Amino acid sequence: MKLFQRLFLPLLLFSTLVAKSQTSDEIINRYIQFIGGAENWKSVNTITTAGNYNYGGVAFPYVAWSKAPNLYLYIVSFNGKSFSQAYNGKVGWRIDGFKNEKTKTILKDKQATALANEADVELESPFINYRQKGYTAELLGTDSVNSQPCHKIRLLTKSDTAVYYFDKKDFALVKKQAVSKNSEMDKAPMDIFYSDYQATGNIKLPRKINCTTAGQQILLITVDSVKLNEPIPDNKFQP
Repeated sequence: MKLFQRLFLPLLLFSTLVAKSQTSDEIINRYIQFIGGAENWKSVNTITTAGNYNYGGVAFPYVAWSKAPNLYLYIVSFNGKSFSQAYNGKVGWRIDGFKNEKTKTILKDKQATALANEADVELESPFINYRQKGYTAELLGTDSVNSQPCHKIRLLTKSDTAVYYFDKKDFALVKKQAVSKNSEMDKAPMDIFYSDYQATGNIKLPRKINCTTAGQQILLITVDSVKLNEPIPDNKFQP
């Protein structure tokens, strides 16, 4: 019996882990199919979005430019002033016109990608080819979001850890849980909700992104327009 336990139990544990990994990959693959498929996303080199950034009931128009592999620029404007933040693949920069700043502040490390954490300005989903990117996915079981049964997956990237919730019906991403990288949030846990998915070309993106902490809305992003593969010069993202 002891010999059986020594031989069989490790095999049973290994089989369970393999089954869990396969289930995690199946969920991720279904999600990628839902947003258009990896092949269609490979054909997207730039995305330009525009809409509104809602803070406390006040709508601030925004425009965001994303370019493969990891460049972005985000500009929020109001009453003739603007806030801009960008990342050129190596360093980031920010200039806050609302605070009457005239020169750019250089951002490094986590500061440089803080905006991407809250506003999802990066072009490609981190789940597309996640293994090749050096990321690890772990299935945590099931849960519900607004009464919707969901699969729950933790994704560990090179710089971040977050938990994602995928609708069991269509495998849409409906929620992300992560610690805010924004220094003003002081590492507060943040829940980001995704809804109103719409197709542009062969890919699909959420048109509403609701960021909350402790049940309180911090930011509501409404995407009014999406343009794909419009030429964007690299120097647009430079400090």
